[in-house]
Amino acid sequence: MNHNTNILINEIYNLLRQKTIKDIIDLETDNIYNKSAISVIVKKYINNNSLYNLDVLKDYNIVIKFIPVNPTYKSYEAMSFSNTSLYNILFEEWESSDILERAALRNQLNYNYLFLPIIKNKVKGVYNNYYDWKIGDLSYWCPDINELELIGKEWNEAKDIIKEGVKLERVKHGQNYRTRNNLPKQSETFFIHLRPHAKNSFDYDLPYREYTNGKVEITKQSFWLNKKFINLLLDKYKWKTNLREE
Repeated sequence: MNHNTNILINEIYNLLRQKTIKDIIDLETDNIYNKSAISVIVKKYINNNSLYNLDVLKDYNIVIKFIPVNPTYKSYEAMSFSNTSLYNILFEEWESSDILERAALRNQLNYNYLFLPIIKNKVKGVYNNYYDWKIGDLSYWCPDINELELIGKEWNEAKDIIKEGVKLERVKHGQNYRTRNNLPKQSETFFIHLRPHAKNSFDYDLPYREYTNGKVEITKQSFWLNKKFINLLLDKYKWKTNLREE
């Protein structure tokens, strides 16, 4: 990590440390009532109060991810990557030297991730007032060779299932039915899993449906980082307040 990266992240850390959403929200212009509200509000606050625009992070290959957590830094949600057709995965290789052949997930892990935990309390499925949500200690993750190798192993296991043909099953769910598949679940892996990442239940993976001659009609999927792996990253790579050496 270079010295400039340290400076950038330390400035973000110092701007946000021990802040609540109430401390940084602008009630006249900020809209809290949409899914991306918190990220928009926090990024706007950083841009308005730091010496640089967050766009500069792109020059250092840094991506900001907001992670909702409880007071003990346990993530409420898995972290998604962009969706891709299961059909495309069939022609990808995890360790290919050709960026066009390399797994899309592997390419996305070439970034450095700055995690901004948003600390919330949840009681009976309901979060406390957003005013009281606190910005937690940052974590900075640069996926290392060992982590990439282990993630790649789980990715290849998922690819094998996709190649053999995803199996679908209609199962009872309450008063209705839902479709269950045999793609890797969060409970079955440590690092990553596959789950729907579609606009709605009719947003199908058409290339894969065609590949299976119409036998597998499945909604668009994406890889997600498991919550237990996120919890590990938040703890292992917690940002230190002092500038590190190059």
